[in-house]
Amino acid sequence: MINLNNKVALITGSSDGIGAATAILFSSLGAKVSIVGRDQSKLDKVAAECESKSPHHYKPVVTKADFIRDEDVVRTFEKTISVYKTLDILVNNAAIDGTKGFGEPDAMNEYDRIMQINVRAVVRLTELAVPHLKQTKGAIVNVSSIVGLKPIPPVWSYCMSKASLDMFTKCMAGKLAPDVRVNSVNPGVTRTNFQRELTDLEAFRARAASLQPMKRLAEPIEIANTIAFLASDAASNMTGSIVVSDSGMLIADPFAQ
Repeated sequence: MINLNNKVALITGSSDGIGAATAILFSSLGAKVSIVGRDQSKLDKVAAECESKSPHHYKPVVTKADFIRDEDVVRTFEKTISVYKTLDILVNNAAIDGTKGFGEPDAMNEYDRIMQINVRAVVRLTELAVPHLKQTKGAIVNVSSIVGLKPIPPVWSYCMSKASLDMFTKCMAGKLAPDVRVNSVNPGVTRTNFQRELTDLEAFRARAASLQPMKRLAEPIEIANTIAFLASDAASNMTGSIVVSDSGMLIADPFAQ
């Protein structure tokens, strides 16, 4: 059984989707959570649910921040430590997607934004967290993507960012062992608002589900369950693992499409 009782967890990108589901699940398992996102109203709703689901009625630390700015990354971490004084778990979930094809106008500016939030912010936050995680023999879970392993050319910059994140996971797992475990969960298409910029989100979801061997999309709680497992002592022998949860996308038969 997964036990996160009284563990302190910082979960980025936790105002919606996988991050919100993870924060609520961690709270229900007894953890003290710090949540961060760009939308204050969504953060407030997640915080209220975290408190109601917590067996101890712990109130989360809530930070509105945008990880496009390094100073917001630092401020988020410092606020977490100022309240909790310690850190057991870091979940690097905050990310943005891309819509610009290679060579299109503004593609390089979008690439810079994606790499800043999806990679640089993760590296900076990890750098800040490691001294505390070493003291607690803690764990890092990076939320990557199946596209770090399976190229999707129209979202080339997002693919690059997640491939970088997977390699960072492996490098840090080797560097920080045996003090800190570092693993990644790589979801496929998940039923969140991550693709909200699409003009027909439901059509995209239906098409994506039809291409999966399991003929369905993941639900945020399913990915959150994997994150909780990797963060807990139940995964005490795992580090440097890239754990795929993708409805079978990685092994889909391209000729069946």
